[in-house]
Amino acid sequence: MAFYEVRDFIQTLRPTENKEPDLSGYGGLDRDALIRIYRSMVLARRIELEEKLLLRKGLCKFFIGCGGKELIDVVAAELLRHDDPFIGYYRNKAFDMHRGVTIQQKIREAVGDVRSTSTGGMLQPAHSNYPELAILPQASPTGSHSLEAAGLGDAIKNPTRITGPVGIPGGRYKNDAIVFCAIGEGASSSPEFHRAVFYSVFGKTPNLFGIYNCGWAIATSVDEQFPEGNPTTSFEGFQRFGLKISNFDGVNIKDTITHFRELVDYVRSGQGPALANINVVRLESHSGSDDQTHYMESKEQNYHINNDPLRTVAQDYINDNILSLREILQIFKDIDEEVKTVSIETTADIRTKKIEDILGKVYSYNHETAEDRWRKMIAERGETRAEHYRTFHEMGLFETAELPENQPPMLMRKAINYSLFDLMLLSDDAVLFGEDVADFPKGTFAKGEAVMRNLKGKGGVFLVTQHLQRAFGSDRVFNTPLDEAGILGRAVGHAYQGRVPLPEIQFIDYFSPGYQQLKDRIATCYQRSNTHFRMPMVIRTSYGGYKQGAGAMWHSEANLGSFINIPGLHVVIPSNAADAVGLLRTAFVSGDPAIFCEAVALYNRRDWEGRNIMAPYPTINELIPFGQAKTYNETATDMAIISYGITLPISLRATDILAERGVNVRVVDLRTVKPIDWLAIDKAVEDCSRVLVVSEDRFHGGVGPTIAAYIAKNLFDYLDAPVQILHALDSRVAYGTDGDEHCLPSTQKILRQAETLLAY
Repeated sequence: MAFYEVRDFIQTLRPTENKEPDLSGYGGLDRDALIRIYRSMVLARRIELEEKLLLRKGLCKFFIGCGGKELIDVVAAELLRHDDPFIGYYRNKAFDMHRGVTIQQKIREAVGDVRSTSTGGMLQPAHSNYPELAILPQASPTGSHSLEAAGLGDAIKNPTRITGPVGIPGGRYKNDAIVFCAIGEGASSSPEFHRAVFYSVFGKTPNLFGIYNCGWAIATSVDEQFPEGNPTTSFEGFQRFGLKISNFDGVNIKDTITHFRELVDYVRSGQGPALANINVVRLESHSGSDDQTHYMESKEQNYHINNDPLRTVAQDYINDNILSLREILQIFKDIDEEVKTVSIETTADIRTKKIEDILGKVYSYNHETAEDRWRKMIAERGETRAEHYRTFHEMGLFETAELPENQPPMLMRKAINYSLFDLMLLSDDAVLFGEDVADFPKGTFAKGEAVMRNLKGKGGVFLVTQHLQRAFGSDRVFNTPLDEAGILGRAVGHAYQGRVPLPEIQFIDYFSPGYQQLKDRIATCYQRSNTHFRMPMVIRTSYGGYKQGAGAMWHSEANLGSFINIPGLHVVIPSNAADAVGLLRTAFVSGDPAIFCEAVALYNRRDWEGRNIMAPYPTINELIPFGQAKTYNETATDMAIISYGITLPISLRATDILAERGVNVRVVDLRTVKPIDWLAIDKAVEDCSRVLVVSEDRFHGGVGPTIAAYIAKNLFDYLDAPVQILHALDSRVAYGTDGDEHCLPSTQKILRQAETLLAY
């Protein structure tokens, strides 16, 4: 029911003859708390009406209602601590209002005013974000937020210290906090929700999941989704392992207070997580573009109207003499006038967005800030670094006690391993996890050195993370289930809590199950939170072919075009050991999410077809800025090759051969493909006039065509020949050495393309 219709209905209620308030059944809440609850419910409903009125005026462009969910929202906000983190969805307006969000904020969200502190005008109405109220930023892909909630529960329970300077000293949320996740019954069908509940049960994390079950996911009935129309059915077996399941009526205030308090007390006690199936009603169609009269029978529509919580609570309050009929109607009158007044004032001065208001919220990375963080890390821990390396040597983790920068040029795998040791040494905020990354299962690790000394340990399928668990313990380095979405959801939680997670996705080929977490949640967090929440993490992944034919279709991907098209991500791709170190350090202190792509074929290569590719470990002070390419043969002007990652040493080998033929080639190693060093490309094109882009990516949507399009658009007048692109075949890589040969760039292919380019 709309605001005025509810008010008119309440006017028909008969006043009670009771003289004293009857507070029994309200869970110990006093009269003032109960009045606050009802005021917040009425306020949320009135703001919802205002959004519809603004929509008709053309000032609001989107409407999605919360009508029918107000009671569970305000009871949850009342019974949880004010600093318990809330991860909700777009039906939680009443929760926001009860925690203290202002009317002006909600009106600014509705009209997309750039001064909205919650969204900055970036999101539709009802997408909340209030860090000062422990309300985390929301997003439209429902269901995916549940993995964030499970990840945050895991992060809160993790006992490792958070000391800064890259994280949030002490952690953002207290170690006895509860993470409340609200979700609709439709979204609870998602695999991410099921994994989230599983993780919370498996880890006994402080998570409370509330399913707001109105019976409809747009036009899909709950009976078409779950046995008995109950979303908790598939989780009943988890009760053996500590999951508390509750079913209650979210339009009955006494029922709601009683059951929700039980859930809060259970989770707070540490016994395990909780899951609630909460009966609510849907008083409006799914959104402004939907009309539920097309598919919902009139009998059921009447059921929802008759069970409107604003009606049911008003009836209870009158019956129990909590509020008189006159007092309830006065609440409606006061709120109606207040919302009207604030709305008129707020919409009289709407501030629109400029381009910089949008682009300035995509990335937080600033290299000076990153360097400052790195310097602080060194200042705090750098002096003890040599001592730690001696200890690690004595433990048998390293062949030598020498610091890595004092050692001879090394393999990329060894350099990355040393880099991870440095990050873990210099910052307590670093946690590393993924499939097979630990040396041992936690159970084996717990048995101590007596057992571990007889085992070599794993440390990643390519041994890149070897010995890190032995050095830093199983709370900071641990294996996860084989679930990429779960790995990334856990990373989000640790980032929210204040750490800088280092999740590993074993192969870039297997990012797909975690793509929604990456694209819709991780990459968007800084922008959709109006810069209130950064999402610092380094997502390490192996990539690429050239595995002597063993890689084949699902272990040879280099599809970086899929990732450079995602705003908010840095895509880092070193071509040698030294760059891997400098870029990994920058990624750690960048403040943003970065995908760090490690070429499997370069891990253990000393040379590429005779050209040495080993490199010395940089001194501890060295960082490489994102978007800063490295140029080889800088004075060469016959032609330019632009490349990155694994195809860089191939390109350098080709330049050696071309030099023997009297052709001097400049090579630009991009080092990051998001951002790209356009200035280095400008100079190479202006000086050389002939350009070949070599990329292991494929043509359609790939890195190579992106660069070629930039050159054609901005540098056409400098070209003496068309831009050439050497890319992977439009196919997945076939098995065997002939598969690599046919499908991927090679030295001989570069030479043939260079001949064509030079002859033009």
